[in-house]
Amino acid sequence: MSNVMPPESEEKSSAGQDRRSSVRVRSRLPCLVEPISDDEIPKFEARILDAAVVESDGVMHDAVDWRDHSEDLSNEMVFVLNEIRALRQQLTEVQRVIERSNQTALKRRWVELNVNGLWMPADASEHDWAEGDYASIRVQIPSIHTPEILAVGEVLRIDEADQRQGTAFEFRSISQPHKRAIASYALRRERQKARSERLDIDFG
Repeated sequence: MSNVMPPESEEKSSAGQDRRSSVRVRSRLPCLVEPISDDEIPKFEARILDAAVVESDGVMHDAVDWRDHSEDLSNEMVFVLNEIRALRQQLTEVQRVIERSNQTALKRRWVELNVNGLWMPADASEHDWAEGDYASIRVQIPSIHTPEILAVGEVLRIDEADQRQGTAFEFRSISQPHKRAIASYALRRERQKARSERLDIDFG
């Protein structure tokens, strides 16, 4: 797969970080990429920041496994607390579904995604992009804690080769929780694909 994001030399900070940031996932995901003007960017960045606050707060509360405190609590109390945690996660997801239903509908399309940006084919775009244009980006990924990614992207290049036509966006504003969610999803999908190939699963 050819590079659709910024050169990997710009991503490297350590071996582990390079591995996480360089993994790209190609999948058919619900997304919405729209042009955004300079004066609209602060408003969208405020949404990104608010989403990061919600995500960090949710992870902080939901990550607690009360079984780790079994020495201090009775088995019955551990069970109740873990049930409350599970219910809270379900309610949070219901709230997100309601919020998304009140926003512009996302369209499922092929995209390539990593922590640095997004690439989409030309036939999936309703806009004529030019290098340097800014876009508001929303992408839903299969994830419990971070189902929707928010970012401000800048058009890095326009690919016009016959075999590969599309637009590459570099993330200019994105929260760390959302970058971690992208990296985790890309790695999990890559591993699942490898398992599927070992099991000789026929998707045809």
